[in-house]
Amino acid sequence: MKKLTHRYAAALMLLGAVAGIGLTAGKTTAHASITPIVTPAQTAKNQKKLDTLFDKIDISKAFGVTDDYGSGTAATVKPDTYNYRQTYKLTKATALTNEFRHKTVTLPKGSVVTGYTDGQGNLTNLDNTTLSIKNQKKIFSKLGNWKYSFLMSKTNGAAVKPYTRSTAFSYKSLASVTALPVKNNKAPHNGDERTRPFITVTADSQLIYHSKGKVYKATRYAKIKSFKRTHSTLTYYLSKPVSGVTTKKTKVGKAYQYKMTLKLGQVYQNSMIYSDPGEFNLSVKNGKQTFFLTFGEIAEDYVNSVTGYETVPTRYSKMATDYIQGLY
Repeated sequence: MKKLTHRYAAALMLLGAVAGIGLTAGKTTAHASITPIVTPAQTAKNQKKLDTLFDKIDISKAFGVTDDYGSGTAATVKPDTYNYRQTYKLTKATALTNEFRHKTVTLPKGSVVTGYTDGQGNLTNLDNTTLSIKNQKKIFSKLGNWKYSFLMSKTNGAAVKPYTRSTAFSYKSLASVTALPVKNNKAPHNGDERTRPFITVTADSQLIYHSKGKVYKATRYAKIKSFKRTHSTLTYYLSKPVSGVTTKKTKVGKAYQYKMTLKLGQVYQNSMIYSDPGEFNLSVKNGKQTFFLTFGEIAEDYVNSVTGYETVPTRYSKMATDYIQGLY
């Protein structure tokens, strides 16, 4: 289903009402095309081409396929450069709260975090599931089951110092694995990524398996003892097996560790709903286990530019092509 932004949804819904077209507002897009110019069957013929193109992506940059456009008009909008995967090191103790703002927790100076920035060196919120286990325990015991925390001060300076170390958690100041959901073997539908079990790699190099998509407290996790990055694979060696994650027992020196290797798989499309096409996703393989990344606005535009499934304005087609190929 093609999704609309708050910038365009109202106008397009009005247009739809006049023309007798039903539109659904959901996840944002910077523009919308409501008339497919080829059929899903024709799109399926492009499978090999799509797989070849997306297989070129550096797996350490793969979460870039989930990115969206920033704010602006159709003539000025650009990819959002301030995304949720950027990593920072706090230069001072920082107070956090939840949506109710009744309680606060203070993260110590030196804590490594990921989150959205306002572009002025301040974080607007941060991802609780990528914090170190120690910091997560503080957050969840005091603030409750929330994926994101909010900064008590708008001028918090929490995003002035990028975290630049290359670790199992972060590469070039971007978190490598943030909420990677397990693929359902049943017919996938839009929104599955919000309810599926998922894995996350934390700031202190722990791999967590969340058995429920909306329960964020860490209960199953293991230390990543070592890791290896190549262009096509990301391999973690865990201190112990983690229930829900496929691993291979491997002897390393005199001890055993548990190996998992992530590699990009095929592009696939969710099931149709009410004759509307589903979202596109990129599968991520771990042996026989499969995870997935749901495409954001930019990758959706790139797919449609390649396949011709939906009309993409020239400006967006070029932006999407440059952005996705920039992940190679």
